[in-house]
Amino acid sequence: MRELTVVEAVREALEQEMERDSRVVLLGEDIGRLGGVFRATDGLLDRFGPQRVVDSPMAELGIAGIAVGLAMRGLRPVAEIQFADFIHAAADHLIGEAAKVRYRTAGDWTCPMVVRTAYGGGFRGGPYHSQSVEAFFAHVPGLKVVSPATPSDAKGLLTSAIRDPDPVIVLEHKLTYRAIKGPVPEGEYLVPIGSGSVARKGSDVTIVSYGMMLHESLAAAELLAAEALEAEVIDLRTLLPIDFHVVLDSVRRTGRLCVVHEDTRTMGLGAEVAAVISERAMEQLIAPPVRLTMPDVGGIPVADPLEDALIPNRQAIVEAVRSLVHRRAWTHSRPLTFDPSIPEATSVVEVTVEVVKLHALLEAVSRACGEFPNLNAEFAWDGIRLHPQVRLAVDLGPLSPPSAEGTFTVIDYGPGSSRLGIPSVRPGQTAALRVGAPINGQVWLALTVDHRAVDGADAGRFLNRVKQLMEQ
Repeated sequence: MRELTVVEAVREALEQEMERDSRVVLLGEDIGRLGGVFRATDGLLDRFGPQRVVDSPMAELGIAGIAVGLAMRGLRPVAEIQFADFIHAAADHLIGEAAKVRYRTAGDWTCPMVVRTAYGGGFRGGPYHSQSVEAFFAHVPGLKVVSPATPSDAKGLLTSAIRDPDPVIVLEHKLTYRAIKGPVPEGEYLVPIGSGSVARKGSDVTIVSYGMMLHESLAAAELLAAEALEAEVIDLRTLLPIDFHVVLDSVRRTGRLCVVHEDTRTMGLGAEVAAVISERAMEQLIAPPVRLTMPDVGGIPVADPLEDALIPNRQAIVEAVRSLVHRRAWTHSRPLTFDPSIPEATSVVEVTVEVVKLHALLEAVSRACGEFPNLNAEFAWDGIRLHPQVRLAVDLGPLSPPSAEGTFTVIDYGPGSSRLGIPSVRPGQTAALRVGAPINGQVWLALTVDHRAVDGADAGRFLNRVKQLMEQ
């Protein structure tokens, strides 16, 4: 399969659809003789003539309004807004008319039009040629919004958009136009609107992105792999409607979510993704979702270093994922008591006591933690972090909420509980102790450890020390 750049794939989709369907017409500023400011329409005027490739005045409101009229008269207009920064002038027709045609006519009329526009920073365009506008239009029922990141998706999504019966906004990140090259099928090729994809498989964390940030996320995933962290990267591709099935499937396996986008933070796409995942997969989440975005500033600065500082990059993604992986589990009505990524090992010892006195048990565990500091620690990818103090988190059962987060967990559900229960290690800790119900003067203690930080010998010594102290 031959390789094309993103802008070449866009041009090929336009050319093939114009060849296939005589109703497809193009309009926009400088798209004719110049071939568009990014040359996406280069050569199409000579091939299809001025009646199908129409240079327009610098009037975005007029471009959008004419496209709505052409669509409702039976044509398939593809309008180009030169830079996404100027699409706001066209919002009245896009939001007030095109998006509502199907709804207000009860399906009797549709508005099959496409608006292509270049968005995103990193282009050294300053505040008026660098905006990310996806959240504005992904908020509008009746519109569809796509953002291809690869040449094959650029061709496939644009082709699907031209054939769609409803208005579609195609956001093309300007940095991808020539920087991203990849295989593109020849001939007819469609990517379904509303379908996300797994760009990279992984098991430890899910990174969700789109556009140029997809490529930064993939680069970050490779850096994380060198630290034994396998990130699964999801390319949304369509921003309205979002394919939540592919995101949910991934998050339910990894337990962690990091959403990356170049748009500003407040009310961005990341907030919607995080909210839906929290609503539908709360119990599978090990830690709260993380959003990595551009901060809420008025625009991209003119100064190159400031622009670079604002836009997320691969190193920022790596740091966000590291923080997410090391973050302790959040609480629901009760704390999430396990992290499925922790390799656990359990040891059991029998203690001779008639009654387990909680204060004596806690004193024994606290002293043993001081003598075996690896059991009062946290495993991190850069080493074992010893906690400076022993803080016991005590879990006395469903009717008594656990105490605040600690450095070691003690679980005792009392005389009516099971004789032997296996605890799980909580995030941020390396060990947990479960006390069984006393029977005939005997109590079983089960100690579970994070095997990366505590070996079997230390686990056994710790248990025997707790046994000795309790029996004394």
